[in-house]
Amino acid sequence: MKTLLFLFALIITSTCSFASDDQTTGNASSAVTGNIVLNNFKGNFSEQLVVTLSWATMMEKDVDHFEILRSGDGMNFQIIDSIESKMTISTNVYQLLYNYTDARPLPGISYYRIKVIGRNGYMNQSPVVQINNSIIEGTKIYPTVVQNNMIFVESEKTLRSAKIEFFDLSGHKISETNWESLNGRQNVQVSKTGYLPTGTYVVRLTSNGQNVKNQLVIVQAH
Repeated sequence: MKTLLFLFALIITSTCSFASDDQTTGNASSAVTGNIVLNNFKGNFSEQLVVTLSWATMMEKDVDHFEILRSGDGMNFQIIDSIESKMTISTNVYQLLYNYTDARPLPGISYYRIKVIGRNGYMNQSPVVQINNSIIEGTKIYPTVVQNNMIFVESEKTLRSAKIEFFDLSGHKISETNWESLNGRQNVQVSKTGYLPTGTYVVRLTSNGQNVKNQLVIVQAH
């Protein structure tokens, strides 16, 4: 009788042990299904004045989408777009390639990262890449003190769909000049009427809708 009781207790203990192991494996498996290998995350600022991001994944499973995050200081990131996962039943063991184009990048230094959003609530983030939007470098607007209603805008890079605008300090637009392509030096009239009251004005230069340079100029009576 003691032998039978011992064997019965041993069976009960073994059964409970297996159930506990299965539950642990289930939790670990759930974490693994949300996890993927994200590598080769790269960014490039091109001559078209856009930032192109690319990355690759391996072993995608239960991934819903990727969020594109951007920051101007490397600390405070904001979502600028999202991309759906390319994963299918037949591709979860293969490498998948992704790319994204930021058509209106921030001027100067900016930072990007990719956030993985899983269907089961899993989230993970890529390392950060730094991009230098060097369009500001080599772009000049001068002189800052205007006496003859004329200034110069000069760019070492080709600016597509370029536009220069003049505003008074209340935000009222004084004039606008457009170029399909701007390279080198161009002279621009501050006022199309040929006259502006003495004061301070704001000059804004854009390319493809992207802000390139803002500058204050002082108009003196002439």
